[in-house]
Amino acid sequence: MPFCCHMLKNLVACHSTPGDEDDVAKLLLGQWSQAGWTCQHHGRYAISATSPKWHDDWLTVMICAHMDSPGFIVQSVNAGRIVAVTLGGISADSADGAAVTVKTASGTVPARVWAMPDRPGNFQVICHPPISRGDRICFTPSFKATPEDITAPFLDNRLGCHQLVLLAEAFSSMASANSPQAVNIVLAATAQEEFTGFGAAVLANACKADLVICLDATYADEEQGVLLGNGPVLTISDKSVILGQQQAECILELCRRWCLPLQTEVYNYSGTDARAFPQQGCDTPVYPILLPTTGNHSPNETVRSNDIHTLQKLLANLCNDPEAVKALCSQTFA
Repeated sequence: MPFCCHMLKNLVACHSTPGDEDDVAKLLLGQWSQAGWTCQHHGRYAISATSPKWHDDWLTVMICAHMDSPGFIVQSVNAGRIVAVTLGGISADSADGAAVTVKTASGTVPARVWAMPDRPGNFQVICHPPISRGDRICFTPSFKATPEDITAPFLDNRLGCHQLVLLAEAFSSMASANSPQAVNIVLAATAQEEFTGFGAAVLANACKADLVICLDATYADEEQGVLLGNGPVLTISDKSVILGQQQAECILELCRRWCLPLQTEVYNYSGTDARAFPQQGCDTPVYPILLPTTGNHSPNETVRSNDIHTLQKLLANLCNDPEAVKALCSQTFA
């Protein structure tokens, strides 16, 4: 599976704020269909695709990522002042004075946003009308790639969506004849992870699987030793998931066997779509595997290319190893 920087750049160029994920959804559905996967829509909450190679007696692995990134929505348009509020976690420091793009009914409009110190979470929008209440705003897309790093907005979570494209290509109808794949694969992309979380809840009800891998981005954290370039990150705990020691050790041992680095992190705040599955009554084991980044939720998020490669290999190995999937699925109470 060659790393396709061009596809990640295309994903970053898409507008995708909570509730307005159409551009990313269209791109993913097109790529999945082209690779021979069977696609399904789940209202405006999620999309999914099933692998060309499918057997009812195989275990099923779902790999999901969210399509949206934090943005803004226009709240009021008055003479002399346009005000927008945030959709998702954007800090005043990271967005103050940022170049943004307003998505209107008739097209896009360049603008800037300025934090309003007296109204936390509110930003004044400087642009030329016409824009209207409800118009969505995102950081202006940019993309800088070196042999080591990629810097762009929206890497949380276009990085996860990118992995879904790579997997569709790796297990396409053309490649499946020569693939050792021996598990069913469901690729899924959710809406509204950054605000409401409804997308993953709908997905959890609609698509049943034996194992869920939740892809997202996380923070480099020097205190925990979570660093760019040291591999993907397994979330042992945050506000959306808490893995038992035996669960965590199982996937860490698999990565050691595959000679792939896997870092770990522990938080008691923040979270991912992982929370939706147990909340919907699913007893399916969920493992969040994230890519470490800097500049989270800002116009300049950075990831290491080798971490993308490592995650790509990890997911491919898992989908080609039914015994590994069985081991992860069997982590229940003794």
